[in-house]
Amino acid sequence: MRHFHSTTSAWVSTSHYRITLRRSAIGLPRRTGRVVEALGLRKRLQSVYHAQTPVIAGMILAIKELVHVENVRQLAPTSEQEEPIWVNEEGHVVDAGRAARKAPRGFKVVGNLMDEQRDASLRASRS
Repeated sequence: MRHFHSTTSAWVSTSHYRITLRRSAIGLPRRTGRVVEALGLRKRLQSVYHAQTPVIAGMILAIKELVHVENVRQLAPTSEQEEPIWVNEEGHVVDAGRAARKAPRGFKVVGNLMDEQRDASLRASRS
């Protein structure tokens, strides 16, 4: 799926859905609970990533009242990168992986607001 990015006037290609379970399926029909399980969602506010396919889109439509869906894409992986970095349509990092949530000893992480250009310039300055 491709979306027009208004600030850079370029097409941004998204390849995955970021699906977040907002409401529980407790008390709903068994079929609804099984769709939630099939998507890999086990607890509230958990997010999973799935490729944009018709099957996944149909599953999302079946439980659209319970989930929040965002179109995302994966940044090109680097050699030392263990987990993927996910970016939304606006180019903001939505999940930078477990390594980004860790802070050096004595510090705590309060946010991660990096974009691709800043990320590239930081990586270039480290080399």
